[in-house]
Amino acid sequence: MSACGNILIIEDDPGIAMTLRRVLADEGHQVCLEKRGDSGLSRAAEGSFDLVLSDIKLPGVGGLDLVRQLHQSRPRLPIILMTAHGSTETAIQASIS
Repeated sequence: MSACGNILIIEDDPGIAMTLRRVLADEGHQVCLEKRGDSGLSRAAEGSFDLVLSDIKLPGVGGLDLVRQLHQSRPRLPIILMTAHGSTETAIQASIS
């Protein structure tokens, strides 16, 4: 059995957020939700999360800026960016953030 983690989801679409929360909680993970990039950034900086799942397009602070700022304060924190509006350019920007 694998160890369960403390995961922060930053997603403004309620359907996607609740689906991710349900699936991850069913696997035994502790899950916190934030709807805005700025509040997610604050929560991630304050909490002891093992992983952040974030949309790229968010109100407040966007996902790419969120990655840059989190890498400054928590450089070893894994972050997975999700989007329905992806492009090659966005993927390249995310990889160098």
